[in-house]
Amino acid sequence: MTKSPRGRDGRRSHLRLVDSSPDPIQAPAAGVDVDTTPSVAVLETLLETLTLDLAAAPRSLHPVIAEASVARSAAMLADQLWPAGRPDEIGEVERFFWADAARVLGERRDPESFQLLTSLARTVGPAGRLPLQRAHLSRLRTEDEVQDWVTRIAGFRLTSAIVSEDITGDGLSVVLDYDDEQHPHTVVVFIDNNIGAIVKDVFVGPPVDRVLDAYQRGGRVTIRTVRPATAAGIILQALGETNDFDDPPVTEDFEFFSALLVNRLTQLPERPIRPPIRPLLSPRQRDKLVDEFLESSFASGLPEDAADIVRLWVDHAVDHTVGGPLRVSAVLVELFLAYWLPRKVLADSTYFAAVPPVVKAWLGYAGDRTQLALDVVEEAVDAVDVWTPALEASAIIDPVGERVFLDDTTSDLEDAYRALSGLGSPPQPDLQGLDKSQAATLSVLAPHAWLMAGETLGTAYAPDAFDIAERLVREAPDLLAKARLSTWPRAIVWLLAHRHRLVGPGEPLTPYSLAADLASSPATLRKTAKLLTDTLILPR
Repeated sequence: MTKSPRGRDGRRSHLRLVDSSPDPIQAPAAGVDVDTTPSVAVLETLLETLTLDLAAAPRSLHPVIAEASVARSAAMLADQLWPAGRPDEIGEVERFFWADAARVLGERRDPESFQLLTSLARTVGPAGRLPLQRAHLSRLRTEDEVQDWVTRIAGFRLTSAIVSEDITGDGLSVVLDYDDEQHPHTVVVFIDNNIGAIVKDVFVGPPVDRVLDAYQRGGRVTIRTVRPATAAGIILQALGETNDFDDPPVTEDFEFFSALLVNRLTQLPERPIRPPIRPLLSPRQRDKLVDEFLESSFASGLPEDAADIVRLWVDHAVDHTVGGPLRVSAVLVELFLAYWLPRKVLADSTYFAAVPPVVKAWLGYAGDRTQLALDVVEEAVDAVDVWTPALEASAIIDPVGERVFLDDTTSDLEDAYRALSGLGSPPQPDLQGLDKSQAATLSVLAPHAWLMAGETLGTAYAPDAFDIAERLVREAPDLLAKARLSTWPRAIVWLLAHRHRLVGPGEPLTPYSLAADLASSPATLRKTAKLLTDTLILPR
């Protein structure tokens, strides 16, 4: 299977049939309808989109591309034309639109509008299906000549399904086989386990025997046949994970084919079978796994921070990816060393220098326990050396002697600093006279308070937030234990907003809106801010 490097302008990026080539592009036929109802402008856009998508595809794929193009357009209409209001109002608007669309298309006589009408009649949901089908049947009786491929739009039957899973556990592909004499094809759905098991890619592939041959030649995968209902359950659960993202990292082909995929899965005669709930490891089970590693020969000679580092690996694998902590993968190594750990932990070069040998030892241990092929383990171990410089670059210059956890919800501070126009970089806290633990805490707390105040209240309030954080660590270090470290910057911003009377009737903020901006609750912020004012004798 291949994918053209061209994007949507070239209209080939969503085709992955080997040796496929599009037919010559033909200009759409001129419209003859002069109707001026609201539906006409929308239908003209749908017709133009369908014509362009078909022009980019080989004729053998026209039924599939027509189905996908119209399913996508219908889904976009649902988002744009009737996204708000009471359910009965939404249904009324939708029914009126499709009834008018059916009337307009039913009165036309050009072949392009018949292609659109056929596609809509077979893909649109219950609100518009009946008038569209009536209009389609009426035109079918009077059409002089109907191309054979048009009669096959949305008429494919799912005959089998297979699941191909990478032995590293990075992801799996669900292959849906549509075995038709004239237009055999597959719909391939890739689920990325490294990003929470979301559907990352959907594309049309060649017949299933060619897909199986490609997987077997590539190796490093396990292949199993599943019931269509089982395949549908796997895909629909992963689509739910995808929809939980505000901006999921999906491919362009996903955008084009996902509506077709949902339409086909929801029309299966069998009810989708929900996959088993993935078990989660309790803190006690995670600690036990770390202890078992430390008692093995693989842990011999490791630095004293080995237990802490392995526990971080386990937490990352379990909480942020799918497949479990014993998964051995070069991609997982990259995510852990280059992205997650630098954003999770603030530490000096002494701590981070201990990470690579510990991770290598853990990979060997996990590979041994799962009896993974040695070449796969070696690939993951080699990836540690590749991504170690990215980890080293995140170490703080001044040694603090211990690592400090950053807030789980925050992104890289440096990126945030650069993103805030006019805020610039934070001042460096004065660490003189502090012990290692206090120095590490201040290095995290003061920049976070400075950033959060500048972002939430404005740049003028950032210096005050920084000063309060510094006073807190220097004057009342015991107070820090009474709340989570990530709560203190939020409480400082809450305190500043009330001190400067930015919260209240007629003011730009309300307690609830400010708490929402700070990702906390008013009660927690009010309680923590009171601790500050009572202990540091700050203005209320």
